[in-house]
Amino acid sequence: MSEVLPPIIVWLTRYTGFPARRLPAKAELMLLFAAAAETEERNQSPQIGLIVRKDVARHASQKQLSENRRHTHFKSDNRTAV
Repeated sequence: MSEVLPPIIVWLTRYTGFPARRLPAKAELMLLFAAAAETEERNQSPQIGLIVRKDVARHASQKQLSENRRHTHFKSDNRTAV
């Protein structure tokens, strides 16, 4: 066994009194599977499994807004009557 204890062993020792007292076999197996799944998810590349959705309506709206701004002409009238 490695010098550094896995987090699941630390948790079992702290909260269940492992190895003096043990959980039922099915409960220990479930905890070990959960720990293995968590470790596997942590070690995977962050790019795998990400779903990127393109918001087409928002993109079109922003493009049109940009186009409208480009064609807008501002006229300044400094002769304001008070």
